[in-house]
Amino acid sequence: MPRVLIIDDEEDIRDVIYEVLSRAGFEVDVASTGDDGIEKLRSKPADVIITDIIMPGKDGVATIREIRKEFPDAKIIAISGGGNFGSIAYEPNAIKTSAYLAAADEAGADVTLPKPFDREALMEAIRALTAD
Repeated sequence: MPRVLIIDDEEDIRDVIYEVLSRAGFEVDVASTGDDGIEKLRSKPADVIITDIIMPGKDGVATIREIRKEFPDAKIIAISGGGNFGSIAYEPNAIKTSAYLAAADEAGADVTLPKPFDREALMEAIRALTAD
């Protein structure tokens, strides 16, 4: 079974994805930051990386770029529920989820999924990326 690394700053999201994938038989590891995720990849490569886009510190787009540079053959799924960077001049929906996912796609994500996504969409994406 493929090994999956989940990079997401939201513990609830990490836990749900971890549970779904573990029950499906995948070997799963988790990281709460982009930097932590990249360190984990260096010590134990994953077949598929699932990364959130909006995270404090190194966001998902920067994380994807760094993974692509260091691990060019990595299979990456980017996930995002939208939001805004920072709290200055907060405007709900100022930048749409589609814009974040488009940035992730441009950075090198193989698949993008808007949050919330259903279990089957995630499983289908992983199967497609790991098909021989």
